[in-house]
Parts: sequence; structure tokens; C-alpha cells
Amino acid sequence: MNRRRLFCVRSHSRLERIQLSAARRLPKLIFSPEGSEKLFTHHHTGRIMEGNKKANPSSRDLISTLPDDVLCYILSFLTTKEAALTQVLSKRWSNLLQLVPILDFDDSLLLNRRMGREQTKVFMEFVERVLFARVKNSSPVKKASFKLSHLDLHERFDRVPLWVKRVMDLGASELCLSFGGDFKYVSFVLLYSDLKSKALVNLRIGRVYLIHHDGTFPDSVSHTLTTLFLDSVQFTYGKPGFEAILSAFPNLQNLRLHESKEWYYWDGSVSSPTLKRFVYRRDDDTSGPKPCVKFDTPGLAYLEYSDVVAAKYENLRLDSLVEARLDLLLTAGQIMRKNAPDNVGFVPGDVSTLFKGIRHVKILCLSPDALDTLYYRGGEIPVFNNLISLSLGSDRPHGSPYIFKKLLPSLLLKAPNLQTLIIKGLGHYVKKGWEVGWHLRLSLDDMYDALSSSGLKVLQINGYEGTGEELSHMERFLGTLPHLEMVRVTHKGVDDGERRRLVNDLLCLTRASPKCKVQVMKESA
Repeated sequence: MNRRRLFCVRSHSRLERIQLSAARRLPKLIFSPEGSEKLFTHHHTGRIMEGNKKANPSSRDLISTLPDDVLCYILSFLTTKEAALTQVLSKRWSNLLQLVPILDFDDSLLLNRRMGREQTKVFMEFVERVLFARVKNSSPVKKASFKLSHLDLHERFDRVPLWVKRVMDLGASELCLSFGGDFKYVSFVLLYSDLKSKALVNLRIGRVYLIHHDGTFPDSVSHTLTTLFLDSVQFTYGKPGFEAILSAFPNLQNLRLHESKEWYYWDGSVSSPTLKRFVYRRDDDTSGPKPCVKFDTPGLAYLEYSDVVAAKYENLRLDSLVEARLDLLLTAGQIMRKNAPDNVGFVPGDVSTLFKGIRHVKILCLSPDALDTLYYRGGEIPVFNNLISLSLGSDRPHGSPYIFKKLLPSLLLKAPNLQTLIIKGLGHYVKKGWEVGWHLRLSLDDMYDALSSSGLKVLQINGYEGTGEELSHMERFLGTLPHLEMVRVTHKGVDDGERRRLVNDLLCLTRASPKCKVQVMKESA
């Protein structure tokens, strides 16, 4: 086999892998299973193409007949490296890469270990060839993603700002910039001025030191940015806070902040009239509680807050809040020293102010740790007049069954308009053996009295295993709730016989409500 023919065979094999990759990522509406093989058939010029045509006269290169915008849409499901490989097919494909609206650069996909450090040079040249060959008006970029783990610090500081600025010049509305590697602290310094744009709407950055060039608060960088995700980002100015970020992006509506070990830079204060969604999550409690947490966010509608309980909560302007998801972790000192006098080691950490601040929510989700926090440090539970959906527990159940059963009646009584109750991991909270010690013995009469006076219409049990203890409590639930209309039970993967047993056991239970229906579903992965 001569070299030309060998190259065609290898290219054809590589193309098939690219096409298969795209086929797996594309919506089913575009490629049905029975049609994908025919649609992705491509024949090269030369003897191979002629031989295939003679063997199958009806075969045609259907995909190349599609309009440019459709082909670019298909290529946008591939990485930029994979999309670039299609240029070898024919002249029809040679310029399509410059029209693809989504660019995805990942230095780990282009690396060849045998090349050593030369591999990063190849990657950087490839990125710049793609970015600087584009024409701004005729081929704008919609989204650009950079995943950089193998560039050294010099290469990052020398090249990446140029790439970011070029993407901004090309009118990108979405940018994702993340760094990996073994750098313990700051792995890249990004200037606010690099992000100056009239089109940027969505920004995600990870492991970056975000600063202004002269160390002061930046002027407005982008009035169009509404969504910002900071994953282990340092953004401190004297004292850590969001002032600089909100100054640079004055119309920010969605802010997500993830902090991991050794990357804690938020002081607990956020003040914004435009913010509608705020998500804060940190991985562990090694840095201890924050002195004070403030939410001066009158327009906030969604709050997801996962942190060690702060020493105090104040200035909570959350009147517009619709949904709150709390995962609050107490330190050992906050549990053991909650009643100690000030002069003998009292540890602050009262969440009663926080729960009063969110009392207008319609949807409330409390993790097992949040339930423990409410029990130990919550004081009297406020009335949730607007609450219609309450979710308790987690997909990985833990926490105290005693606290769960102690708080559930109070929560039901304090939510007079509650319609939906979701319990995740019921088996954990009803298992035998948790009543250790006489002081933990608890009558369940209060819980079922609260259920009998509740207007609940929907009860959802996630992670149901069908144990005797679970079935006993389901019997009390169904036999006590007078207004129940739907019981949804999700179970983990079991065979058909086991599923039939679960269904039959539940359908045989007496129901206080004649309208009550039971639905059993398998949990999605």
C-alpha cells in the first residue's frame, strides 16, 4: 500500500472516531440510531472512494451537503482539536473551523509525552492559529473554554492574557477559564481589564488571582455580565469581600462561589441590589467559622448556602427570597459550649436570626447537618407562612434520627400552608438502635399528631429500601395525613421482583385520604 493510500486509510479511521464522538453528543432529534451510520459515511478521493462507490452506488456523502450553519452546529459538539481534524477531508471542510461558534481548548488532549516540553509549544501555537485566524464580524465566538493544566507559570502569564483579550474582541458571550497543575496557591493572575467586554454574559474562572492593575477597585468592566462562577478564586482588596467584583460587574444577577482548602477569601458579606441567585459552598471546616455573615440582597430569589455556622448573622435583607437550600455545619465547640457562660469559654454560633431572615421562602431544603444546627443553635422556629415545599435529609443520609423526629413536628406546625414534604433517606431516620440512653427516648405521638393536622398533599420519599421500619412509618404517614393526594416513592436499583414487592406492600397500606395515589419510581443515576 503506497503512502497516499495509507494516509487516506488512517485519516478515514480517525474521522470515524471523530464522527462517532459527535454522534454520541448530538441531540437525538438530529441523528437517529438507524440513520447515524448512513449520515456519517464519508468517502475520500482516490481509489478508496471509487471502490466504495462501485461497491455501494447508492452511498453518498450526505453530511457535506448540509448548510454551513448546520455543519458548524455539529462541529460545536466536538472539542476544537477534533473539529480541526475535519479540515483534511476536503475543501468543503477546510474553512468551517473558522465559523464554529464554540471553542474548547484543553491542553491535556493535545499532549504527547514523548515530545516533552515541546508539546506545550505545539498547543500554544494551535490556540493562537485558531484564534487569530478568525475574522471578528464574519465569525464571532459565542463560547470559549480554556482548560490549562500543563502550561508553566511563564507560559501562562505570557500567553493566556492575549487569548482572553482576543476572545473578548471576538464578541464571546461566555468564557470558561480554569487552571490545574501542582501550584499550591495562585496559578494565574487575571486583570479585570482583560475581561472588558460589551458582549460577555457568562464567566467562569478557577484557581485565579483576580485583581485590578493598580490594586484599587476597578471601574465597570462589563455591564452585560449577569452570571459569574468563581471556583477557588482570590479576589481580596485589603479585606476580602465582593465589593471589587460588584464594582466591575454592576449588573450581576447570578453569583456562584466555591472555596476549597487554602482558597478561602470571602469574609461572609455580600451587598447587591441586582443579585437574584447566590450559591456559596466550601469543602471543609478547616478555616473555622466566619465572624459575621451578612446578606444585603433585597432582590435575591435563590440562596444555596453551605458553610460552617458563622459566629453571628445580621443585616439580612432577604424579603424576595423564594428558595433556600441550607447545609450548615457546627463545630464541636459550637455544640459542646452552646450554654457555657461567657467567662468560661462560650462559643458563638446562633442561627435563629438566619432562619428568621428566610421565613418568607416558598421552598426550603435542609441537609442533615442543617437540621442538627437548627436543633442545637436555632432557638424557636419562626412561622413559615409562605412555605409550600419542605425537603429534609440528603442523598447520603447521616445525622441524628432523634433530631429529625424531634424537629419534624415543629416544622410541620410552623408551616401552615405546606403542600409538599420530601424526605431523603427515610431508612436512616427510622432504623432501630438510635435510641441510645434514656434521655434520647422519644414518643412519636407528637410527630403523627402534627401530621394529622397538616394540609400536606404530596409526600415524596427518596432512597426507599422497603425495610420493615420504613414500611411501618409509611403506614403511619398514609394512615394519618387526611389531605394526601400523591405519594411518590423512589427506590434504588432492584430487580423487577423486588420492585413488585415494594409496590404491593405500599398499595396494601390503609390511606386516610380517599384521593391518595401511590407512585413508585426507580431513582435516576
